[in-house]
Amino acid sequence: MTDRLATRLGLPAPEDRTAGALDVVRFHEPAVGALSRTKGSLFLLAQITGSGMALARAAGEALEHMERDYYYDLSAGALGALGRALSSANRRLYHQRGKLGIPKKAGISIIAVAIRGREAHVAKLGPAAVVILREGRMFELPPPPAVYEEDPRVRERRVAATLGEALEIQPYTWRGELAAGDRLALVSRNLAQVVGVDELKQALATLRPKAAVEHVEQVFQIRGGRGSDGILAIEILELPSTATTHHLEPVRPAEPLAGLPDQSPVPLADAIGRMLHRVGDALDSLQGLAAKALLYGFNFLLAFVPRRQPEYPRQIQRTAVVEEGRRRRIGLAAMVVVAGMLAAGLTVASYPSVRPTEAIPRAHVAREAIMDAQSLLAEVERREDGQDLIDRAPEAAKGLLNDANTALNRAAEVGISEADLAGLRTRADAGLDTIYQVARLRQVDTVTDLAAAFEDVEPADMVVASDGSLWVTETGRGRVVHVDPATGETSVVYRSGQKIGELVAGQPWMIATAATDVVVIDRQRQAWRFDLVEQQPHALRLPGLSDLDARSTQLAALQHRPPLEIFNLYVVDVGSDQVLKWSPGDVVPVVYPSEPEPFLLEDADVDPARARDLFVDVNVWLLQPSTVTRVNFGTPLPQTDYSFDPPPDAEVRQPLDYRLLDAATIGERELFYVYDAANARIIALQRADGAFVRQWMAPRSGSSAGVLDGVLALNVASVADGPPVALLLTRDRVLRVVLE
Repeated sequence: MTDRLATRLGLPAPEDRTAGALDVVRFHEPAVGALSRTKGSLFLLAQITGSGMALARAAGEALEHMERDYYYDLSAGALGALGRALSSANRRLYHQRGKLGIPKKAGISIIAVAIRGREAHVAKLGPAAVVILREGRMFELPPPPAVYEEDPRVRERRVAATLGEALEIQPYTWRGELAAGDRLALVSRNLAQVVGVDELKQALATLRPKAAVEHVEQVFQIRGGRGSDGILAIEILELPSTATTHHLEPVRPAEPLAGLPDQSPVPLADAIGRMLHRVGDALDSLQGLAAKALLYGFNFLLAFVPRRQPEYPRQIQRTAVVEEGRRRRIGLAAMVVVAGMLAAGLTVASYPSVRPTEAIPRAHVAREAIMDAQSLLAEVERREDGQDLIDRAPEAAKGLLNDANTALNRAAEVGISEADLAGLRTRADAGLDTIYQVARLRQVDTVTDLAAAFEDVEPADMVVASDGSLWVTETGRGRVVHVDPATGETSVVYRSGQKIGELVAGQPWMIATAATDVVVIDRQRQAWRFDLVEQQPHALRLPGLSDLDARSTQLAALQHRPPLEIFNLYVVDVGSDQVLKWSPGDVVPVVYPSEPEPFLLEDADVDPARARDLFVDVNVWLLQPSTVTRVNFGTPLPQTDYSFDPPPDAEVRQPLDYRLLDAATIGERELFYVYDAANARIIALQRADGAFVRQWMAPRSGSSAGVLDGVLALNVASVADGPPVALLLTRDRVLRVVLE
């Protein structure tokens, strides 16, 4: 076996290609031996999605720059140089995308193959691929990753499907050995899908590269193929080793003088030539002798030049002198330290402090404030006929408790610590909680710790499916996490950059659930449907999804004509200030044949674009910062007809900031549950008229004191009897709280 391999190429003729095909093919086989041994031959294919000559020119320039960068870069191996060249072309196109006039939805996919000796190096970006046919079997290079494997581009946070889409990318690369008889083809994904794998395999196996390319192009046109049709076929040939075919034999000349030194036919020419050579040698010898004499003469003259005598130390310092210098340096350092301490002391002393003449009045004020608070609390807690003042006269009790809090604040202002005032403060707050109908959460359990289970997790939203499972979207690495609430087990069912069929998943944007499905919309304007049993993403076509404003965040689903497992989808479009509705077809699984229709028939009192949350049952409910908009069959009700009543403690709380809305049936009462972010509380209101019912806040102290800070999703389950249970999504975990 020899290391010498050659290639035979097959390219499509320009006149055989379909109209509108813009794919670009480029290759370079070095003619210089050193370049061929170090870099090898380079083959490039650019698959173009879209139309326009600007896109073709950009692809051609990208391939030209890739070829130049690959052969110029000698700092890494062939595979490293190929990956760097592809990344450099991506950055150049990313910065010049607007200047070159590339359309927004157009894309360029590049596959590059370098053949050096018996090695093949492959780098790719996008759907374009290279296939190899060996021993009757065809493989794709690089091999596509399995669905359960994490995409390395997601791990590096570099997600890009086309050239110039992201600033930094991580191309797919592969390196392997080649053998004589292998056949490779750089082919666009569109051409391979139209022609078919079997037809492409048969053409490469039975025909020469040129004939195989012509046959594939003909099949592509016969089957109605349009658009991308790029292909480059390569056949690997083995060159035989160089063999000795003839041995040289000595030949005896026929002339008797053959082999003697040549002599000039001119008389005395040879003697004169020898004399001139001797004269030249003599001149060279004289020149060397003159140079040597000149060197010796200068050395002799420099010997008489006066020189400076070296100076030797005439005295040596005594040990006592050295020790004295060391003590002086130590003393100076100590003086600097003392000066720094004095400066710090003077600075602390200059801070404002209580003067002796003010200390006694402050102590008197603190004692009077604490005595006032104790007397006010005692008056509130004094019981008559088994009832305290809160039961007998709530308004009077509220005034006394507020006065007690004011007295405690006055004591804190004159220097009494909060730890010393904690007992009195707790008694006053407990009385106000009773008046304002505030319940403190006592039972808080962790369903699952997302921060411990996953790296770089940033939860965004959560829905509870009909089977009770939890579905959490997070933007840290673009994942959808399935959570079993009974065991707390978690599993990733979707990740950004995942290959799903012919599509590549994007970062999750919005999520909703209804019937037996969960719907996820990603930032690339793609919709995915998950079956609760399979838990696998399937592409869901939503017409008009590309027109949805990027600022929209509210998505909801409602089962359509139960028990059919189809559902309507509702979304709040910020750009159009409208609620859009997708209506399903009458088939299972659900499909949406037409674009969404505006749901609101009239203008609402509060702009729908300002809605913080969207809830859909018989009606559509748009949660606003301090109220809700009820929509009956497309008609928004005025705030005078329906709105949420403010809680009774508005005078002592921050302005309302409603963020989340859910509904549940508790016994025979239908209630709304609202999360108020400004005051970190959950409020229950009557569904029928929006009247205030109750509110829950976190404990004042302990490990659960901040449990309601930063809640991202809220779900309250209906119960026939007993207190309801709420599931909360926070920044790092999922919690279960009992609303007693």
